[in-house]
Amino acid sequence: MTHTADSPAPTRRIARERLARKREKVRAGAAAMRRETFHAGMWATRAPLWMWPALLVITGIGAALRFFRLDFPHRLIFDETYYVKDGYSVFNFGYERSWPENADDSFNAGDPSVIEPTPEYVVHPPLGKWLIGWGIDLFGADDSFGWRFTVAIIGTLTIFLLGVIAWKLFRSAFFACVAAGLLAIDGEHFVHSRTSLLDIVLMAFVLLAFFFILLDREQVTKRLAAWTKRTAEIDSFAPSRTQQNPERLTEAATTSTSTTSEAAVTSPADPSAVPRTFPTTLTESITSAAPITEAAPPTAEARRRRRTKSRDVINFGPRLGARPWIFAAGISLGLATGVKWSGLYALAAFGMLLVLWDVHSRYRAGVVHPWLGMLIRDSIPSFFKLVPIALVTYVACWTGWIRSDDAWDRQWAAENFGWWRALPDWLDWLPSLAHYHYTAYSFHVGLDSEHPYMSNPWGWIVQWRPTSFYYESYDRGDMGCTVAKCSSAITSVGNPVIWGLAGLAVLVCLIVWIIRRDVRPAVILAGLAATWLPWFAYQERTIFTFYTIVMVPFVVLAVTYCLTLVWGRVPLGGRAPGGADGGAAGSPTRVRLAGNGAASAETVPSDSSSHSGAAAPIRSTKQRFARISAALFARRLSVGLFLVAAILAFAYFWPVYTGEVIPFSAWNNRMWNVTWR
Repeated sequence: MTHTADSPAPTRRIARERLARKREKVRAGAAAMRRETFHAGMWATRAPLWMWPALLVITGIGAALRFFRLDFPHRLIFDETYYVKDGYSVFNFGYERSWPENADDSFNAGDPSVIEPTPEYVVHPPLGKWLIGWGIDLFGADDSFGWRFTVAIIGTLTIFLLGVIAWKLFRSAFFACVAAGLLAIDGEHFVHSRTSLLDIVLMAFVLLAFFFILLDREQVTKRLAAWTKRTAEIDSFAPSRTQQNPERLTEAATTSTSTTSEAAVTSPADPSAVPRTFPTTLTESITSAAPITEAAPPTAEARRRRRTKSRDVINFGPRLGARPWIFAAGISLGLATGVKWSGLYALAAFGMLLVLWDVHSRYRAGVVHPWLGMLIRDSIPSFFKLVPIALVTYVACWTGWIRSDDAWDRQWAAENFGWWRALPDWLDWLPSLAHYHYTAYSFHVGLDSEHPYMSNPWGWIVQWRPTSFYYESYDRGDMGCTVAKCSSAITSVGNPVIWGLAGLAVLVCLIVWIIRRDVRPAVILAGLAATWLPWFAYQERTIFTFYTIVMVPFVVLAVTYCLTLVWGRVPLGGRAPGGADGGAAGSPTRVRLAGNGAASAETVPSDSSSHSGAAAPIRSTKQRFARISAALFARRLSVGLFLVAAILAFAYFWPVYTGEVIPFSAWNNRMWNVTWR
């Protein structure tokens, strides 16, 4: 090649190539060390049996609280005036019809026949209203219990779901119950579970998608752990160590467990075991030290292809196969978007979470190039399992509108000329639906009318301006009022004890993620980012604090994570009863050095076997109670006091959550912040 002035000098080019090879060698060596210590970790543990009935009891208590006097007040409150009537219309006609003025009085009296035959323009997708309409159809339009039945069921189920999610994240049955209990007694979640709005339905589908992503990570981690074990076995009998001298196969197999071998990453559990990539005759040759006579040596081309394939797998990692939980998450996110468009934010945030978590998992599993591995192996399959599935699910939520003839904008394409005239007849609804979405989006971004309870997202994390759903004032003798003036209020304000620490909990999660490189707070923050951060782009729009119901589960998870940090761990050799030390009951806890150098505590099942080169798990003793230091006792006592304070706060605010008639002074005493009035 002719050397030009623009091309680097040969010596510089050679130096760069040598440096690149050196960097690649160092990267490959570090990846081999990570493969040596990688295992399923906490994902391999199972929940103790007592956790499930405990979660069911907590869920049952939450259900009893939510269904108690669910029919009060027997009138449409706050935005129920839209969603309950639209739910009745959608369930009976397939789309929203208009209502005459003062239709609330007729509907409250149990007479929905005043509905008009003309379509109504609405700006929210129909799925949430379909679910509300199901409850109305089940109990009758004259029963206010039926108006709110569906949201009460959904709110109750999310208590149990959050407990299972907390178990997946923290691997502590005790703190799984804590998370479920905190959600059950949070005021905002409680009020939304008793008011027929769309937001708690949106929250349920977002939380369900988050749960499916955790299930996918559990499956992926176990598959990568199996891959690292197979890779270690193959590397232990690498051809480069034996193909030059077949007579030394016996010695190579005998010494494959030695850590002095640079090619060995981890040894097989049984020295006589042979990886499945070798024929059975090789086992006989190893154990008897007899020369290989049954199989012909591979050709140079076959060895080259094998080395290339092995190097490709090590560089980019394995294909993870079918990942059905991503498919399920796509369906859930499509359903969330079918309730409110803010489900799109969760779709985008959880999609990025999947990408980053795939990269992190491949890195921890010892893949040399985790980013390239994610792009080559995971990106395209995961995208098609998530985004198109969510889109198809969302469009399916509009089935009632599509099948109708006189819904709002249904005939827009037929009444206007354009390129869509070339579409087949069975797709004539598509441009009409697109135009409907365009007008609805224009309405959403342009909504700036003043409202007494509008709020800014900056104040949501501290419940600066909660939303009043219902308020009535009574004089002496009315509704059992025994003083000069009484109040009956339903205010969507979060439990002050939980939300009083919410901002600090978010900050702690961020710091712990940065310092300890713990994935769990990062995942919780991803959920908060999906449900809170997008609203900062609409600070000039009319928005309300009750939108935070979608972020309530992630706030509870952040607070629970901080409680686990305060709770601490029992010294090795003892454990707290029921596995409350952060691991499952009967599972020892040990501290290992992560592949990236960060110390992380993981729970390992009692019957798990460690690879060669990794520290063996320390088995805990059978004692039920362990002596703990005074400092650890004080920390755990503070956690207990926090939980008691949260329960007492919920009891104290019960009247303003349920609309009880109380003296005005009692209502005023519960308005701790002037902005709550």
